[in-house]
Amino acid sequence: MAGKLIRLFLTDGDADGIKTIEISNMTIKGTLFPRPMFSEFKKRSEANRPGVYLIYGDDFESGDTTLYIGEGDPVSPRLNSHYGNKDFWTNAIVFTSKDDYLTKTQIQYLESKLIALAKKADNVMLDNSNQPVEPNISEVDQAEVSVFLDSILLLLKSMGIEFFIPDISEKVEQSDADEIYLMKYKNAEAQMVI
Repeated sequence: MAGKLIRLFLTDGDADGIKTIEISNMTIKGTLFPRPMFSEFKKRSEANRPGVYLIYGDDFESGDTTLYIGEGDPVSPRLNSHYGNKDFWTNAIVFTSKDDYLTKTQIQYLESKLIALAKKADNVMLDNSNQPVEPNISEVDQAEVSVFLDSILLLLKSMGIEFFIPDISEKVEQSDADEIYLMKYKNAEAQMVI
């Protein structure tokens, strides 16, 4: 696989502020912002473009993450409604095209695919109550949007956001082994028996 250049830009120079992320030579652009920066995000051109978005936050008591995936054309009005009626989210990521090429049907297709992937991965509490119907799109559009979806997943993974990566751990049965090795990293735990 060829290398890829991913550019992360701190729009105001603050790591806790609005950030953009993009893959060099591709039209996809992600904009990340914490909930308190929503009014600043609305002033950006990305807010007035069609796109797909993820809003998420951690439950303070359980530590579980809740995720909602949506789409909008443009995204700002949809996010504005979630600002008032979804209290769980603390962060948002909006994916748009730099050239305004995405259509409403294409973003609905992306939303449907992302929700299906999150359900399949089953490692985050999904706030979406239903699975949107995958819209009919042409073979050409499907190929193009699939590249866009792959790019979204790559950008998320490069930022350590693993909502769409399935948990592949298996329960290890206690055995008569002399040693059980345990590894913990962030919210992950692994055991190994020789």
